[in-house]
Amino acid sequence: MKKLKTAIIIILIVLLISGLFYFFPPKKLVGKLPFLNKFYNNTTIEIVTQKGKAKVWIDGKDYGETPVTVEDLPEGKYLVEMEKIAPKDTFYKKHSFNVELSKNTSARIDIEIAPEDLLHGTILYYSPIRTSTGKGYLTVTGNSKDSKIYINSDFINRSELANIELDIGEHQIRVESDGYEEIEIPVFVREDYQLNLKIYQLPIPISLDVLEEVNNEQSEV
Repeated sequence: MKKLKTAIIIILIVLLISGLFYFFPPKKLVGKLPFLNKFYNNTTIEIVTQKGKAKVWIDGKDYGETPVTVEDLPEGKYLVEMEKIAPKDTFYKKHSFNVELSKNTSARIDIEIAPEDLLHGTILYYSPIRTSTGKGYLTVTGNSKDSKIYINSDFINRSELANIELDIGEHQIRVESDGYEEIEIPVFVREDYQLNLKIYQLPIPISLDVLEEVNNEQSEV
């Protein structure tokens, strides 16, 4: 009987632990333990908007309106949703962004939400990467197919950059594209991390003077 009771207790303990791991994955479980949570939940995400405010949701939870700073988050992938606060019947849409938070890092979303699907601004976050060079890495992606990317005023590449090695410290990134507004942003490259920088450029509005010049040129032809 003792062996049977012991076996039943072991089975119950295994089922209990399995249930905890199913409903509370190890990372989330550790993040909820007293004292340990301060060491584990140590990432930050900052969300700001230009020219207006926006409602913010992170993984479906309402965080109010911009500017929003959320601290003490566990590492992992997050879905950030933003919707510009504007009168009804306007052409602003809800936008979604995937952001990965790594331990001891911070992420930042700095976006201007324009009508329709248009955005202008940057999203940056860090991913850990193993290297023995004592340097960091930078990846740049954008919404313009023919962009020019400059690092510290030096032309580096067109369209995008992938895992370019840089010295640790602050660098100035500038992205230019024909027909789009320029973006310039300071970034900080960390050792053993890849800095992911997403660029959104807003098309330059065509003025009436430009349209008139185009129409005159077409008439002369």
